[in-house]
Amino acid sequence: MIPQAIGGKWKTAGALLLAVLALLLAAAPFLLTGFWVRLLTYIFMFSVLSSALNIIAGFTGYAAFGNMVFFGLGAYTTAVLMSKARLGFVPAFLGSALVAGITAVLLGLLLLRLKGHYFALGTLGAAEAVKYLIENLTGLTGGGQGLTVPPLRGRPATVNTFFYFLMLLLLVVILLVVWRLSRNRLGYALKAIRANEEAAGVMGIDTTRYKITAWVLSALFTGVTGSIYAYWFTYIDAPTVFDVMWVVKMFVIILIGGAGTVFGPVIGAFILETISELVWSRFLNLHLGILGLIIILVVLFMPRGIISLVTQGRSLLSLAHRRRPREGDGR
Repeated sequence: MIPQAIGGKWKTAGALLLAVLALLLAAAPFLLTGFWVRLLTYIFMFSVLSSALNIIAGFTGYAAFGNMVFFGLGAYTTAVLMSKARLGFVPAFLGSALVAGITAVLLGLLLLRLKGHYFALGTLGAAEAVKYLIENLTGLTGGGQGLTVPPLRGRPATVNTFFYFLMLLLLVVILLVVWRLSRNRLGYALKAIRANEEAAGVMGIDTTRYKITAWVLSALFTGVTGSIYAYWFTYIDAPTVFDVMWVVKMFVIILIGGAGTVFGPVIGAFILETISELVWSRFLNLHLGILGLIIILVVLFMPRGIISLVTQGRSLLSLAHRRRPREGDGR
């Protein structure tokens, strides 16, 4: 009964915390300055990107270092459809999701047969190949000059608020998807593949189908995030939207927060982006050293991420309640 009571208290506290957080986030654009609204939007964006990468890397165990290929394709699909075909943002957004999903299926059939560093290098090679193709389709993509996207009309504060809520909504959606994923058959299959793919195959799990499904989910959210990014910044070029350092940053975020967890990428993105804006901008020559120090400390003292501290705290609290002497037990 005691563990159930503790679990009930944690759920109640968690629900209250989420309710308060939701109210604060809903009111933030109307209370904060433009700088903080933009920073929060950046945090939401990297939370979505890291959560998407977490599906294939954290849950499935496949280090997709070329995941920016979907971000870049999503951004360029929106840019081309809006600037060349004169479509609105909504059909361009849906088109980005479609292109990213189809690309994930095609690449998955080829690359998900590889494992470990071979898969990581394969995804990097695919991303570089697509980047090279985009840079040379000058008539369609603008080549090295990039593309300009028709901007959202309105006052700067209104535009910032629109993208703030749009990115926040996308974050809520992916968190719900990952939360559901962590508790259904697909999630259990992905965790089995991460633990031992050969054993999972022997148990009857269609590993290829599940891996492709995970990568398509990851690609869809990465692609639509690229779509929002293109509309938000109104200008894109291949070196920016296909930059591999974005993926490195996402892996650091996942490492800090906790791989294979629901809220780990959000925690990691909040910590890393806040440090980046408030600390690294003032110490340009030291930011790489600070990043390396953070990674070393996390690996040494929190190999499962910061969110593991919450799990350990709950376990210790439950153990303490079990050992507490009850009234009338003669002690």
